[in-house]
Amino acid sequence: MSEKRIAVTVIGGYLGAGKTTLVNHVLRTSDERIAVIVNDFGEISIDEDLIAAAEGDKLTLANGCICCSLADGFAAALQTVRSAETPPERLLIEASGVADPAQIAAYGHTPGLRLDAVVVMADAEQVRRQANDRWVADTVQQQLAAADLLVLNKVDLLASADDADELCNWLRAVAPGAALVRARHAAVPTAVLFDTSAEALEGTDPETSMLKGPRAPGGAAVGHAHEHAEDLFESQTVTLHEPVPSARIRDLLDQLPDGVARLKGLVRVTDSDGPHEAASAVADWVIEAVGTRTSMAPYLLDSGEPPRRWAISVIARKGSLPRDWLGGQMAGHD
Repeated sequence: MSEKRIAVTVIGGYLGAGKTTLVNHVLRTSDERIAVIVNDFGEISIDEDLIAAAEGDKLTLANGCICCSLADGFAAALQTVRSAETPPERLLIEASGVADPAQIAAYGHTPGLRLDAVVVMADAEQVRRQANDRWVADTVQQQLAAADLLVLNKVDLLASADDADELCNWLRAVAPGAALVRARHAAVPTAVLFDTSAEALEGTDPETSMLKGPRAPGGAAVGHAHEHAEDLFESQTVTLHEPVPSARIRDLLDQLPDGVARLKGLVRVTDSDGPHEAASAVADWVIEAVGTRTSMAPYLLDSGEPPRRWAISVIARKGSLPRDWLGGQMAGHD
């Protein structure tokens, strides 16, 4: 009897669309034993830390799922998955925000794996602007076109239901072969994610509207490769070894250079303005910037474990960041 193949779901989408939030949602709600491979762009995988407390490149989660990063390449990560004492039923691959998910989906046709679907996240507030941006339009449009299932995320940030309907119509033109669901906070039923057939979508909550088109069997085909992410983007990362004044973090988010596509960080902040002031309470925060939208929120994970490191990573259009800009900001000077 042949060995049962592991179903593969690729999760793609541009920076800040909600891929990590979707992975967390799946890990909390799915009944399947799942392995996750995180492919982050940059020196440090902030997304990996947001999924769970980690040890090395492998994460063992409380629900029995495992997660590993691509620090040593896909082959090594895949070997970690395949060598698990109890093999997973499904493999989620979270693509980098500047990657072509169709190319990653090609791994789903390797021995022992079975490509289920390519799920692409779209930020309802940002995606149309990104798809027309002279610097990133090709990347975003290629990601959308690769989808078997498009998740229009953050629809609650739109001004009206009419705006959401118009955006859905635009997406139908951009990716006519994909099913589409709307979501808030990436809360998509796993029955939809893991079965993108029309029958599965018809059974979803009416709040989750759908658009359906002809779906290519086995996922989107790999088209002409776009330029490598390293040719289009650059990243800077700083590791933080002590708490940072909260005012400095707010200044950072208020003064982002025009070319910044995405900023994400886990930071320990304090209300004091410097090391010579009296000690004050510290707190761990997740900071994010996507386009013109920024946020600071408490770091909360089901595991209750503190972050294993504090760091900030920024991804920007190549040439738009001054040398060591992020390090200078965190050191308290321009």
